[in-house]
Amino acid sequence: MKYALVTGCAGFIASHLVQRLLLDNWNVLGLDNFHPYYDKELKLKNLANFKDHKNFEFVEGSILDLDLLKTFSNVDTVFHLAAIAGVRNSFNNPQEYFDINVKGTENILKTFQNIDELVFASSSSVYGELKQSEFPVKETHSLNPISPYGESKKQSELLCEHYSKSSKIRTSILRFYTVYGPRQRPDEAIMKFLNLSISGEPIPIFDDGAKIRDFTYISDIVNGIILSQKFGNGTYNLGSGNPISVNQMVDIIEEKLGKKIKRQYTDSPKGDVFKTHADITKAEKELKFFPTIKFQNGIEKTIEWHMNNFS
Repeated sequence: MKYALVTGCAGFIASHLVQRLLLDNWNVLGLDNFHPYYDKELKLKNLANFKDHKNFEFVEGSILDLDLLKTFSNVDTVFHLAAIAGVRNSFNNPQEYFDINVKGTENILKTFQNIDELVFASSSSVYGELKQSEFPVKETHSLNPISPYGESKKQSELLCEHYSKSSKIRTSILRFYTVYGPRQRPDEAIMKFLNLSISGEPIPIFDDGAKIRDFTYISDIVNGIILSQKFGNGTYNLGSGNPISVNQMVDIIEEKLGKKIKRQYTDSPKGDVFKTHADITKAEKELKFFPTIKFQNGIEKTIEWHMNNFS
């Protein structure tokens, strides 16, 4: 039975990953320090889905604690998802993003040099603002992030590439595209829009709502992570490959909720790109990654979960 370390295990994506690994008969060691970027209670609820599983062990601690990391022996695979997220928030405290995201990644790489596989969670934010002619974007495109968060992911990717070349560790760098679904962070657009819409408050839409996002449902992302552990060695875009505009997204949420949503158009914040659209050809070819959840279906699942947990 394989033994995995999942960093950031109480977070949105990582908590779903842990459940999938346990379902696939892995032994899982989960690490999380409950960073106060968002409510600890939400993370504890995420953990509650699997914390009592016989093949799961939880350690509260930080990826900045090298001494702690060195106590984790017998790990075969590291799924490194721990990081401070949030493009807009990264402008408020850029140094913390580099201290945790980059230094934490370096600590993981230094500590686990005899494992079989490393899977690193990166972001489409590494690409920055692109021209329309550059979409869908391939993994070979130059990286020009426009936020401290995006830059911290770029620097972390470079570290992973460096350590991968100097070791025998099979390494997958995964660039996630606007992941949504149950347990999504409350500051992310879809969850924020649901909370406001259900309570009858207006939702803030940047500019005219024409911005485009490659929304990717959580189960597709988790499947991509699992496939990368099995087959990956390199950098991969993990998106749906079927982007829609923010206005379209709100229209679909409105339809699924069966109620009119109040829209409040506002200026875009710093670091918010106009469009994301993944070319997933490489992931399709090398990982056999084929997203299956259309946005309409994913939103239905997300709304159902939200109603069951917050209404």
